[in-house]
Amino acid sequence: MTTFWSTYISVLTIGSLIGLTWLLLATRKGQSNNTTDETMGHSFDGIEEYDNPLPKWWFWLFVGTLVFSVGYLILYPGLGNWKGILPGYENGWTGANEWQKEMDKADARFGPIFAKYAAMPVEEVAKDPQALKMGSRLFASNCSVCHGSDAKGAFGFPNLTDSDWRWGGDPETIKTTIMGGRHGVMPAWAEVIGDQGVADVAAFVV
Repeated sequence: MTTFWSTYISVLTIGSLIGLTWLLLATRKGQSNNTTDETMGHSFDGIEEYDNPLPKWWFWLFVGTLVFSVGYLILYPGLGNWKGILPGYENGWTGANEWQKEMDKADARFGPIFAKYAAMPVEEVAKDPQALKMGSRLFASNCSVCHGSDAKGAFGFPNLTDSDWRWGGDPETIKTTIMGGRHGVMPAWAEVIGDQGVADVAAFVV
């Protein structure tokens, strides 16, 4: 963002906050806290507006939103090129930075687990209860749409629970099918669920 537009946005935002604060305090000043029966002199559909001050709870709610907005603009980017000072974000908070932070946290937590299974043959992975649980969840999230939650398939989609395999039912062939898909109707899943996901789903299907 250029310096001009950064300055323009900052001045407009800060000016609006100052203007709203002045308007709120100016209309509040000199008003009596006592309610009256006087109206504003107009009505709509039989409803009249009384000439009474803004209720205290409403006034302080308005003040609270102004205070919150100041804190928000300090912590988060909202004033042109200002990146904010939110702890944990060296380059300021953005949706992309938030996503990357969550991904780094997930990689640190699950990376060693995936690395362990990636180094194991599919036959060994198929004997691991934790790997089977992971494969079951991946299957339910990605494969069950076509093959069904019970893996028994549907019209036009193969049953994975019987002994009839069109492309072969050995572990490595199943892994190849998941990674590259088949030219029939099954798409490739390697880039979607990753190498470890392929091994887990293959182990679950086996």
